[in-house]
Amino acid sequence: MPVVSVLSLVKSPPTNAFGLVQYLSQRLPGYDPSEHLRELNSAYIHVWEEITKLKNHYFTNIVRVTTVTAAYQYDLMFNADAALSAAVSPRLYQVTKLRFMAPGSTQFASSVALTPNHPDFVEINSASSANPSQSGPYRWYLSGRNQLNMGLPLAVGTVIEVTYTFWPIALTFLSDEVVSSVSNVVTGVSTNFTNLLQPDFQAYLPNVQAQEEIQAEFLCNPTVPLGGQIYRVTKIVSDTVLNTKTPVAPVLAAGSPYALATLPEIPREHIRVIAALALKNMYSVAGDDQRSGEWTAIYEKNIQMCKDALEQRQGQTPAQKIRFPGSLARRNRAWMR
Repeated sequence: MPVVSVLSLVKSPPTNAFGLVQYLSQRLPGYDPSEHLRELNSAYIHVWEEITKLKNHYFTNIVRVTTVTAAYQYDLMFNADAALSAAVSPRLYQVTKLRFMAPGSTQFASSVALTPNHPDFVEINSASSANPSQSGPYRWYLSGRNQLNMGLPLAVGTVIEVTYTFWPIALTFLSDEVVSSVSNVVTGVSTNFTNLLQPDFQAYLPNVQAQEEIQAEFLCNPTVPLGGQIYRVTKIVSDTVLNTKTPVAPVLAAGSPYALATLPEIPREHIRVIAALALKNMYSVAGDDQRSGEWTAIYEKNIQMCKDALEQRQGQTPAQKIRFPGSLARRNRAWMR
């Protein structure tokens, strides 16, 4: 992590990675910000896994890709062999459903997931001809890092609809160098705004509000009343330019400090659950700190509130605060029982 020159200046509420680090540092001082951030990300993954156990599919996405090569295998995660029109997602964690549309068709056909040694898969795979399948049957299994293996090779032009859960991108923040602003355009000097995300996930930088796009906040003006300002980032244009949703006021003079932070991809009002778990884990390191038990109770209460809120909102008709198109539990309330 870079040296954080504004950590003690900007009073960010715990809505983004920067604010969560401050939240921990105030309750458990003496640690480097990178240590707090590491514990927060460990807790974030745990919270993510708890939410993905719900049947409301909050972290689900649906993507369609098209075959450009007739093959038995397709790399859904990275499309390394360029056999598809595009990769499904480098964030792909677990495929939950596949549907196929044959070339020239307007209807999707269902498919069956089998093991590679299942008799039905062995039969269709061993009897396959050199001609790619135009209409199925579609039998498949996954191997390695979401490598799709087909019983019959798919014809060029086959549409594959992939329903999947995806993995979180680590929380982080930047505060290197300095910035200035004009209206809603922030310009940095030797900054590296795009480093907010790792190279494999550059497509998810704030840009067009896509489904798996990461949200970010820009923190500045630490001397204004109430300890600083926070602006939503709508686009990271380059390493030295970003746009905010509303104009920065007062404008930032040349040489102004800042922080650029990612937001956890959970409901905003429940973000503290991540900090609660991180504190519980850090207090437990000593083994005899009674605050570990206190924060365990706080975390357990908060995570249950978070899950209850998600189930309630997405169980309404119409569903409220749907994050992704796969969040369709309202169609069958029995899923949540």
